[in-house]
Amino acid sequence: MKRYGKIAIGTFCMAAATNTVFMPLGIVTGGFSGLGIILWEMFHIPLWVTNVVLNVPVFFGAYYCKKKTFFWNTLFGAAALSVFLAILPKFSFFPKDFYVNLILGSLLMGIGLGIILKDGNSTGGTDLIAVLLKIRFPHMSIAVLLGILDGLIVFTGIFVFGIEKVCYALLCIYGIAKITDVVAEGPGSSRMVLVISERQEEISKGILYDRGRGVTKILAEGAYSRRQMPMLLCIVSRKEVSEIKEIVRKYDPNAFVIISDARETIGEGFVEFPQ
Repeated sequence: MKRYGKIAIGTFCMAAATNTVFMPLGIVTGGFSGLGIILWEMFHIPLWVTNVVLNVPVFFGAYYCKKKTFFWNTLFGAAALSVFLAILPKFSFFPKDFYVNLILGSLLMGIGLGIILKDGNSTGGTDLIAVLLKIRFPHMSIAVLLGILDGLIVFTGIFVFGIEKVCYALLCIYGIAKITDVVAEGPGSSRMVLVISERQEEISKGILYDRGRGVTKILAEGAYSRRQMPMLLCIVSRKEVSEIKEIVRKYDPNAFVIISDARETIGEGFVEFPQ
C-alpha cells in the first residue's frame, strides 16, 4: 500500500502540472500527456480519455513481456493519472506570469516523475513503449528510444502551437529531467574515488580513520609493466571529495586519482534498497 500511495502522490503532481500549466499554455513536453494536449487543441478530446485509450494496447504488450508486479504497479499508475487528469480543474496559478507558470509546471512534473521512478515504477505512456521496444531493438538504449518517441511528439506540437511554444517546451523538458534526477536519486550524487599509489596503505588508513569512510582494495595489474598493485575504491559524498584529495596529496602527491559520479549508491552509509 505504501508503494501505491507514492504512485498516487506522483501522478497527482503530474496531472496538476499538465492541467494547470502545460495544457492551458499549449506546452507539449512529450509523452501521452503531450499528445493529449495536441489532441485537445485539435479535437477537444479530454486528456484522460487519450491517456486511457493509448495505454490499453501498450498494457497488453507489457503484460506478456514484463514482470507481473511491474505490470500491476504501472496499471495503477496509469489509472491514477487518468483519474487525476479528469477531476483536477484546468486553470492557471499565475495567469499574468508565463515564465513562473513554466517553472511551477516543470517543478511539479519533475517531482511527480521522480517519486514514481524512484521505486522503478511507471505510468505507462511512451516510457513503457520504450521499455517494450528495447526488447525488439536491444542495441538501442531505453533513453534513446524514449528520446525519439517524445521528440516526435514535441515536433508535432510545432504544427499546432508554433515553434515558439516548442522551444519553451524543450526548456521545460530539460528542467523536468534535472528535477526528476534529484528526486529519484537524491539531491547530491555520490562520488567514486579510485586511487593508485605506492603508499596506498597510508592513504587507506587516512580515509578510514580520519574521514570514517570505508575503503575497498582491488588488485590491479599494469597492462605494460605486468606489475600488480592494490587500487583503492572509495564512495563519498560530493562535499567530502576535497578532503579525500587532501589525504591523498598528504601521503603521495604523485598518486593517480580518478573521481567520477556514482549515479546511485545503495548500502550501509548511503541509502537502503527500495521496499
